[in-house]
Amino acid sequence: MFKQHATFPFEKLTMDAIAENKLMISLSQGDEHSFFALYERYSHALFSNVFRMVKDRQVSEEIVQDVFLKVWQKRSTIDPTRSFKSWIFTIAKNDVISWYRKLAKETALQENLYQHFEQLYVMDKEGDIQEQQSALLERALNTLSERRKEIFVLCKIEQKSYEEVARKLNISVSTVSNAMVKSNQHIRQFVQDHYDEILVILVTFYFF
Repeated sequence: MFKQHATFPFEKLTMDAIAENKLMISLSQGDEHSFFALYERYSHALFSNVFRMVKDRQVSEEIVQDVFLKVWQKRSTIDPTRSFKSWIFTIAKNDVISWYRKLAKETALQENLYQHFEQLYVMDKEGDIQEQQSALLERALNTLSERRKEIFVLCKIEQKSYEEVARKLNISVSTVSNAMVKSNQHIRQFVQDHYDEILVILVTFYFF
């Protein structure tokens, strides 16, 4: 459906010439040119955000198509005073959450979510993390013993090598390695036990 936009002569309908709210008003009245103008503007950014979460090009394309299908189906309810971008990103966020929930028992999806959770470690070190994500990370770390938590933070968040951590704490490299194996098992269990909560928090973080 949406690839038809190439046949519509709306090159002159640039976002500079026509305010977005006017496009939204026209779209609410069923104007296809306005629909495809908005699609052209936001579909690529939307795809990028969806792909960051699902790591699957075909699924990402399907979600983006579904988002704009819903936009077209609900065009008569559009409020031109609200942000079109926020609206479609909210729809996409909910679609991604639904996709993860539907496939929650698949090992590959659990691993995908765990990898996203692990990215919080690096983001925490760089200070690029929000309060909600920081609290979630702290809860996960608190499932570890004090010693394992100390080792885990040094290795994962501060990204020190096992050798550096061993020297710093005056322990063997094998002790560090064993602690990390056990800690990763605990963190994975935490992610599994709080799958839905973590899913919503991480997807919201990626989309807003």
